Amino acid sequence: MTMQSEPSTVNNGVNVAALLEAREALQATPEAGQFTWRASCVWVDGVHSRSTVEGFFGLGEEQARKAPHVIEADHPEQFAAADMGPTPAEVGLAALASCLTAGVAAVAQNRGIQLKSVKATVEGDMDLAGVLGVDADVRNGFSAIRVSFAVDAEATAEEIAGLVAQSQKRSAMFDMITNPTNVRVTVA
Repeated sequence: MTMQSEPSTVNNGVNVAALLEAREALQATPEAGQFTWRASCVWVDGVHSRSTVEGFFGLGEEQARKAPHVIEADHPEQFAAADMGPTPAEVGLAALASCLTAGVAAVAQNRGIQLKSVKATVEGDMDLAGVLGVDADVRNGFSAIRVSFAVDAEATAEEIAGLVAQSQKRSAMFDMITNPTNVRVTVA
């Protein structure tokens, strides 16, 4: 006797079929997977800046978004700033958190695991003596970053740990933070 399983009723809002089709298409035409993401940033006042994300290059041609996305960045009042947005370091932590969280949702959908809630908390330790030029031997960036997940899902603890591990394995932001990337700065 064979048992038939019910079709999956898991809905985490991720179109896994489209993601798997995209992966298959990129295996057939790898050059289509070469993307260039862009952001532009303008100075507003003090240490307040405004970044805009609009188009990107991918799938062999220029792509447009439905609307531009704007990210304000500033510093808190404790740094004699207007606190009009998160610091750039906090934007980086938020990018890591959102990338890992999106990965958890996508992997859960693909594995047939219904999520109830997902919360990533990211903390980064930084000694400002580097950034402020007090001590040239102190690193300007984070000395440590910690990511903690609270996931409520219809799954075992091992399955949830597997979701997070797979998300980390495929996260672009985790890769950028944990591996050196060539960065070239020019002045026009």
